Amino acid sequence: MDAWISARDETDGADTICGSVLDYLAPDMVLTVTGTMAIDPLYWTLSLLRGYQVPSGFADILPIGTDLPYHSLTDRKFTLGTMVAGRQRAIAQASPEIDSLDTCLSNVRMFGDRIILPSRFTGRRGSWCVSLVRIRCLLPMTKPSQEPDITELAILQLIREGYTARDISVRVDLSPRTVEHKLEKLKTKFGARSVAHLATLSIASAIWPA
Repeated sequence: MDAWISARDETDGADTICGSVLDYLAPDMVLTVTGTMAIDPLYWTLSLLRGYQVPSGFADILPIGTDLPYHSLTDRKFTLGTMVAGRQRAIAQASPEIDSLDTCLSNVRMFGDRIILPSRFTGRRGSWCVSLVRIRCLLPMTKPSQEPDITELAILQLIREGYTARDISVRVDLSPRTVEHKLEKLKTKFGARSVAHLATLSIASAIWPA
């Protein structure tokens, strides 16, 4: 923020801001610069300066490269609704845009925090916006092949609370073996690879976006 306030002109502002923070970024932070000179936001350009560095099977959903036209990004709804909209607000108010993210990108639900810094010498559109996003959580967007019944819902809730199959059997009045069998059926319904994965997928399914 100090670098943004002290930026002297349009040519070195984005470089100054990014250079001042690159060495301090956490692995879950993503730093980008958007060139905003074009009238049509789909012809703005995106440059990724620091990508998401937390090991994840979802990491490849994030665009990689420099000077990527927005119209080349694959998820148009995310591009317009999350990327363009946030930058337009920052440009319009000529001040930092700070918000929380709950958005979907290529069938992945993304939760995080974001700050967007526009060029301080904006004119009508400015020449750049710097965006720093801290990704708090990535979840797959998924639904079970069949809705869980009442007993399965109870088992899922207890799994999410950290109970073992033996603990669950006492609470739902079933044998541990029956609970294990139901867990296997639930893993099949959700396409889960493990009980931990089942818990994650059940949460992702429960908070499906409206």
